[in-house]
Amino acid sequence: MGVRVAKAVHMDPDGVGYVLEFPRIGKIGYTSDTEFFEGIADPYRGVRLLVLCVMRPRGAPLRGHLSTEDAEAIVASAKPEMAVLTHFGMRMLNENPSAQAKYVQDSTGIRTIAGFDGMVVSLEKEMKITSLEYKKQGVRRRSGRRRRSALKEGPSGANSRL
Repeated sequence: MGVRVAKAVHMDPDGVGYVLEFPRIGKIGYTSDTEFFEGIADPYRGVRLLVLCVMRPRGAPLRGHLSTEDAEAIVASAKPEMAVLTHFGMRMLNENPSAQAKYVQDSTGIRTIAGFDGMVVSLEKEMKITSLEYKKQGVRRRSGRRRRSALKEGPSGANSRL
């Protein structure tokens, strides 16, 4: 396994992104909390999975953080096999992260999903998304009754919370 550090620009000067390389499955990129800057996509070219910390929705940029438009530009340039948006602020949550991910996917042609609590990405020949809760048991107990996990199909074929 190899680890490469990537530049990040944020209020915390020690913040960095990462590219993790695994011999059998390929590379995974993680931007960490950063703002957009020239060349941000460069270290993430060739990754299979790119996880982007996208705090702000379209039309609502904030210094020190990525927005949906920034994610769109990074994904278009880096061309990962799949992108996951995460690290949502309240503005993003109010604008529906799955809709923001769909915007990135529709404009780049690259499978993009909004991350969710308990999400599991299986890095096989074809990447698969499941829920940790669903993967462990498929059902959950509540008030003594059995119930299906509260998951629905997301905009890119991934599971997302209802």
